[in-house]
Amino acid sequence: MKALILGGGIAGLTTAWYLRETGAEVTVIDRGRAPASETSHANGGHISTQSGKPWTGPAEFTQFLRHPFERGRPVRIRRGGFPQLAPWAMRALPSAWPSRHRQHCETLARLAAYSRECFDALVSEQALDIALDTRGTYSLYRTPRAFARARRNTRLETLGPGEIIEQEPALANARIKPSGAIHYPGDATGDCLAFCEQLAGRLVTRGVRLLWNTGARRLERPAGGGVTLVLANGDAIAADVCVIANGADAAPFLRRLGVRLPIIPLRGYTLTALLADGGPAPGRFADAERHIVLARLGDRFRAAGMADFDGFSRDAPAARLAQLERHARDWYPGMAAPEFWACLRPITPDGPPVIGASGLPGVWLHTGLGPLGWTLACGAARLVADEITGRKPAIDKSGLTRERFR
Repeated sequence: MKALILGGGIAGLTTAWYLRETGAEVTVIDRGRAPASETSHANGGHISTQSGKPWTGPAEFTQFLRHPFERGRPVRIRRGGFPQLAPWAMRALPSAWPSRHRQHCETLARLAAYSRECFDALVSEQALDIALDTRGTYSLYRTPRAFARARRNTRLETLGPGEIIEQEPALANARIKPSGAIHYPGDATGDCLAFCEQLAGRLVTRGVRLLWNTGARRLERPAGGGVTLVLANGDAIAADVCVIANGADAAPFLRRLGVRLPIIPLRGYTLTALLADGGPAPGRFADAERHIVLARLGDRFRAAGMADFDGFSRDAPAARLAQLERHARDWYPGMAAPEFWACLRPITPDGPPVIGASGLPGVWLHTGLGPLGWTLACGAARLVADEITGRKPAIDKSGLTRERFR
């Protein structure tokens, strides 16, 4: 079987890996110059096996609707986001009902647990060096009120201010003192870019073709079966199947084929700073009230968070970058001058990704991972590869396919 993978980030590369394991002849196509050139390039580094949840829950919607245009809000609507946001929100609002939200959380948790099994096996078997820290993560709260509310709604271990410092001594230098924290022992942190780069290298040694700087114009479905991907330069590649794993661009690409998915782009921001001159850096925790995550990745410090609905614009407003740096310096005052990154995350209205059959023969989906691509990609890729090759999926796929949006 010949397989094309459109997208060379975490979703596309993991799909290529598991398809190659079945013996498929695989080609990965991406417009970027190297692996993980876009959304996977500088993510927050958190593998949120336990803490991951949809961004469209009842609490999140309530907070967002109070002040949707306030400049300092973690999630904002900008002018470019309105055309896509309205129909998407009509699906997102019903998904925020508590009973439905619980179902979506359970779906994410099921996939996240399976993905972690696949991820751990792959990292171990291939001896990937990705600054992996499996000691769990902490969700920190700035105010006693927010911590008290969170503590009432969890069965996980909670920590007081002194216990937090014991677990993460570098926080003793923070500008603010946390009121408390929730411990997620099943979470981890690691370098997604390093994972993608090393996995790409191993794919090449296994005979997979990686075509960088290669844009895709359209996908054709010849009468005789299979698919033909027409490239931006006019060349064409024929295959038996094509997996659409190109992130936020998947929805408009598929729309030309008559496949409509309620996935829209959500622009997110990250910063990265070298540790050399910044003193001891805290890591593996989230600032729950500012909606940012922070991690140590080898000799670097990473902070990621906040998001804007602004269509397909990748522009990074200076005010948003300054806001992210300000929040990061609350916890790490000695941080060196950072570099910034902005990307588009493909987000579904209910939270879980869209994987599996597209409804068109030969066309398959691995998209809509949102801010949890690093957490979900390995498991989602394995499920897609198993379905393409006729293998029984290891977990229940309900709530993960496009059928839920019909």
